[in-house]
Amino acid sequence: MEKIYSMPCLYGTSFYCNKNSAISFVDEKGKTNLISKKNKGKIIYHNIFLLRGLEYLIFGMYFFVKNLVMLPFKNYGSSISQKLSKKLNVNPNLILAFLISIMSILLGILLVGVVPIKLATIITGYSYSLVLFRLTVAGVKIMMLYIILITLKFFVPFKQFYRFNGCANLLLNNNKSIHKPTNFLNFVIFGFIFSSLVLSLIGLTSNQIWKPFANTIIFVWCFCIGYEILLLVDSSKIGWVKNLCVITSFLVTEKPTKTEIYISQSALDEVKFMQNKNRKEIDTKLLKDNEYSFSTVYAECKEKLKNAGIKDKSEADWLVAEVLGVTRGQLRLQTKVSQDKKKQIELATQKRIKGEPITKIFGRTNFYGLDFKVTKDVLSPRQETEILVENVIKHIKPKFRVLDIGTGSGVIAVCIAKFANCSVTAVDISDKALLVASSNAQKNDCKVEFKNSNLFDNLKTAKRFDIIVSNPPYIPTNQIDKLDVEVKNYDPKLALDGGLDGLDFYKKIIEQSPKYLSKNGKIFFEIGKGQSEDIKQLLQKDFEDIVVIKDYNKIDRVIFATIKSKRK
Repeated sequence: MEKIYSMPCLYGTSFYCNKNSAISFVDEKGKTNLISKKNKGKIIYHNIFLLRGLEYLIFGMYFFVKNLVMLPFKNYGSSISQKLSKKLNVNPNLILAFLISIMSILLGILLVGVVPIKLATIITGYSYSLVLFRLTVAGVKIMMLYIILITLKFFVPFKQFYRFNGCANLLLNNNKSIHKPTNFLNFVIFGFIFSSLVLSLIGLTSNQIWKPFANTIIFVWCFCIGYEILLLVDSSKIGWVKNLCVITSFLVTEKPTKTEIYISQSALDEVKFMQNKNRKEIDTKLLKDNEYSFSTVYAECKEKLKNAGIKDKSEADWLVAEVLGVTRGQLRLQTKVSQDKKKQIELATQKRIKGEPITKIFGRTNFYGLDFKVTKDVLSPRQETEILVENVIKHIKPKFRVLDIGTGSGVIAVCIAKFANCSVTAVDISDKALLVASSNAQKNDCKVEFKNSNLFDNLKTAKRFDIIVSNPPYIPTNQIDKLDVEVKNYDPKLALDGGLDGLDFYKKIIEQSPKYLSKNGKIFFEIGKGQSEDIKQLLQKDFEDIVVIKDYNKIDRVIFATIKSKRK
């Protein structure tokens, strides 16, 4: 599969760009920029009043169609497009793009064609003033646009894209707001509304041959003028003026997750790197006393890992970034490495070659945007577990009581306590794990009640919980020796072994949990590959409304259900 970059464009939207693509954005001075990944980040600057808005529109629409339409949707339209692609011998993405283009044209006809005129006629009647009628036509067009865009927000792929769009705005606003006036999609919506009002009020009466050309010219110039208006709004120091963009921006933005913010931050760092055209690559190994070329040190680390059979190219990024104390996206901004840091990188590389995971090498990891201590006594948290945390937080209401069973390093309990208004209790059978979890709660400044308990053994049935969550051991006993070295040799077996079929802990927790759940209480699990159907059957006795959620690789990873109101 071709590598995809999620690129949050400066003052623009989050474009999904392939490795040979380009991105266009507008900088803080209003200059339209084009960055091409083919020519090593060469930037073309333009800053012509009015025309810069036209250029932003052209480049934006080009990359929107090329990189946004096809790539984010390919996992959602595959069943139809795959069948057609086999018959026609055509790329399924192209078929999907064609269908979406046809739908867009039809929607465009609805918005600017006869429908608004018919509706305006019904609303105003036949005895109306011309100005009122034209304003009504414009209002109907705008209303139809809002209805369509609000409807699209209920579809998963659009919602996901809007979250990345919010990421771009959030990062460019210094984490103050997910809305930005000059965001590309907001610019398109504003331009359409502005042009609709202008065209309706002007109401050209020229002959039918020249009228479409005249309307097109006015339409384009409305976008150019509208862009200059948005630049003024964006540069305003008056808070309520800047916030006016929310009227349209809310249609194409959603609050992003912590993971999406991290991904977008890395992409933004890459954009900033490509902007830095004056950066000189240092090729000499030794820069001066006790300083080495970053490119040389990085290349050596990468080569050693590759020779050791570690194929994931991101491993070197994580390892070097961790030693240098920077993000992966900021790595390309580095030019030199001190002698001390070079030795640390070499030592960490040797440990990784022996199979020790990076989280255990450095004794820490980042999870859901927070920093956590990780030791040999706890399981290294996986990125997929963030999906479990995210879905639990979505269902928490103020003052809910949450129980985390088998807390380990405490990442689930701490994140829930940090980002949700609730009280959290976390249990584990390992005292050493509880010490790590407790230090993580203190480190992230959140309150969690930790208890040593074998599942529910040391809990009182009088205390009921609104949500029970667990990421229990789910690896079948006979499969543990087949796991990767970094898992079987460095994660505690207690946190891995789920019994003969991997379901031992699910059976016990599901059987006992009804005694500890409040009315309408929910239970959440992370599950292993191929376990969803078995766990569904276990839940069906006392639970209903069972939901299964897939991870980033389309594997069933999270399951949750609501306790039955009338249990037998």
